[in-house]
Amino acid sequence: MDDSTNPPQRRAPGLDRRDCLLAVTLIGLASCGGVDPPGALDAATAADAGADASTACASTNLAACVYDAPGNYGQLPPIVRDLTYTDVSGQQRVVQIALHRPDGAPQPWPVVVWSHGGADGMSSAVNVGDGWARVFTAAGYLFVGIAHPGRDQASREQMCAHFGVPLTIECAQVKYLHWDRPNDFREALDYLEAQATGPLAGVADLGNVLYAGHSAGSGGGSLVAGASRPIFGAIRTAPDPRPKAFIGCSMEGDGDDGFTADSFRPIARPHLTLSGVGDITPEAPALPRRVPFDVMMPGDKYRFWNTELAARHATFNHEVTACQDFQTTNGGELARCSVYLAWLDSAALAFADAQLRDLPAARAWLASDNLAILSGNVVEWNRR
Repeated sequence: MDDSTNPPQRRAPGLDRRDCLLAVTLIGLASCGGVDPPGALDAATAADAGADASTACASTNLAACVYDAPGNYGQLPPIVRDLTYTDVSGQQRVVQIALHRPDGAPQPWPVVVWSHGGADGMSSAVNVGDGWARVFTAAGYLFVGIAHPGRDQASREQMCAHFGVPLTIECAQVKYLHWDRPNDFREALDYLEAQATGPLAGVADLGNVLYAGHSAGSGGGSLVAGASRPIFGAIRTAPDPRPKAFIGCSMEGDGDDGFTADSFRPIARPHLTLSGVGDITPEAPALPRRVPFDVMMPGDKYRFWNTELAARHATFNHEVTACQDFQTTNGGELARCSVYLAWLDSAALAFADAQLRDLPAARAWLASDNLAILSGNVVEWNRR
């Protein structure tokens, strides 16, 4: 899977991940790597001091509270592939995926597959989940972004006709994406498995796959995990046994396009939900996003809930702009937005390392109160 035509995007000198996460928490650095922002030297000194102190997480030793994922790798240029398959209505569907590879990480790499949000679809996969791609590749994961393309009116009508559903706005404009996401995921994973005897041989660990997504992308993950919702006139699900674990960012919840609390009860595999009180869209309030965690089958279930309004919907897609806009309007600190991402990184990497690598340190972090201490109790950290 080499792409020798593009130079590797190696991580620039600077703070390592643990120091950077702590620096973000302490002073709100906007990024990790590259040219050190103002104040980075002081933050690095603080991190070093914390590392030399007791290893116990405490408000006086925040360095020990950060989850320190093994490795700190650069990112190679993404490899982009177009996948073509015949959908249930007989139409040819082209789905693009982008493979983001860690530079220098031991192989085989565990795999994170990502579905984007939005009702209109996307055609290019290169920027799907790009913030999260940097987080996971730095920790030695193969990150696969899926662009779920929209459909024109004729394609929508053919889907509705196949299912015998009247050509209502509900059917023809929105619901098809709920059908397409889990099916696109299946095709992407089939492609990766087919490559495992060729270019991906010994490179991708397809026995350790995590399926994650943001907003509507989390809805696709829920269906793959065993949840159900009404699509094209019937209650449908799309279980796939291959993912070992799931992450739902801004997870669709009770009342979102037909999901109910009962929809999520069959989910048994490990699951992390990332959301908060400010995780609001015009279509969905925040509180229903709490529900899936409460009703899933217990065992390796975790909920990250940010109690500050400035952590907006896009924050959980690893973006800062919406948060910064909120802070500007409400007189808050812009640096706080990067702090939220640092907390999310620790939670997501600890979860992935626990489920896909079975690392004792990751499991211990998930079982601890480190996140609550690190965030000053701003993040509610629940386990079942």
